[in-house]
Amino acid sequence: MAEEIPQLTTYPAADEADQIASLKLIADSVAQQRQLAARSVIFHPVSVGVAMVPLAVAYRILYKTRGDWPLILTTWAGCVMALLLAVRYLTGGYIDEAERVGTWKWLNTATTTATDTGAGFDSTKSTMLVTKFGENIIGTLVLAEQKKQTGVIRAWTVKQRYRGKGVGRDLLEEAVKFCRDKGWEGPVFDDEHANSARVLPGMFNGGFDGGEKRAREMLAGLQST
Repeated sequence: MAEEIPQLTTYPAADEADQIASLKLIADSVAQQRQLAARSVIFHPVSVGVAMVPLAVAYRILYKTRGDWPLILTTWAGCVMALLLAVRYLTGGYIDEAERVGTWKWLNTATTTATDTGAGFDSTKSTMLVTKFGENIIGTLVLAEQKKQTGVIRAWTVKQRYRGKGVGRDLLEEAVKFCRDKGWEGPVFDDEHANSARVLPGMFNGGFDGGEKRAREMLAGLQST
């Protein structure tokens, strides 16, 4: 008999185990931003240009005869290693940020989106929407309520292997439905949502900014239907 395909379900997390798993998924998504940031730095034209300088200098100083190539290649390898260590250091802020979010303290902290509007923030009314594939949580969305009854999305993420399969869109759709059922405005993305941190200069953040723009456009499209 063929193995039964696990069911995909989305619902508000009620028990602590689901909430802890959701917070861990949020923290993991922030930590994964380090890899994307590192890739952005390594392949950026400015970085490539900078990296070529020590390689060219080493070649110019060390090359005298063909027998110098082993030394040159070893020096180049050292330069590349030093550059990779520099990238690792520059993107380390995402690990610090991952340790900050995905915790009960973060979940219960007021946000700029709430306080700037003067609406206030009621942490006791945060709702975690989770998507389960069988018994595994593969997506989560944290929806907080401002006291002026506007839904604020503080986190929205999907497990890496399930991204691009519509799970994230379904979570946003559930958030829109949840707000309508409650009679709330929104939802809107929090300006300080879990994945909003940028630890690198702006020229390296194009991938993150583009992804955020697409997410906001997707949410606006769902709200207009």
